[in-house]
Amino acid sequence: MTSEERVRMNEICASIQEETDYHKFAALLDEMSELIRRKEERRFRDYPKLIWRHDRPWKTISAVVKKVLPTGVVRHPEKVEITIPEADYLFREVRLENTFTVPGGAAVALKQGARLDVTLEANVADTVNRSAPTA
Repeated sequence: MTSEERVRMNEICASIQEETDYHKFAALLDEMSELIRRKEERRFRDYPKLIWRHDRPWKTISAVVKKVLPTGVVRHPEKVEITIPEADYLFREVRLENTFTVPGGAAVALKQGARLDVTLEANVADTVNRSAPTA
C-alpha cells in the first residue's frame, strides 16, 4: 500500500465511523474495498480473493447442507448435497465436491446441517432491464 493509499484508508475509516447517510457510507465502503483489492493484488496474488465486490448483477439465496455423501472410493472425494429452498421443487438439490477454502487458503469440508449463502452472478451483457410491476 502506498503512503497516499494508507493516508486515504485512514481518512475513510474515520469517515465511516461518523457517517449516517447510507449512500455516502456505501460509497466509502466501495472506495475502501478498492484500496484493499489493490493491496491484495500486489501482495497476495497466490491466495484466494478476500474482497468481493458486486460489479455484476447478483442475487444471494439461503441454502443448507442436507447430506454428506462419502463416495466409497479413495480416489473420488466425498460429495455434499445442498438444498436451496427458494428453487423450484425438482431443482432444489445440488451435489458437488465437499472441498471449500477458508480465507487463509486451507481446505475444509462442510458438515450436515451447515447453513450457506449461495450467490449467483451474471454478466451484464446477459441481462435485460426489468420494469417494476404496476398495480
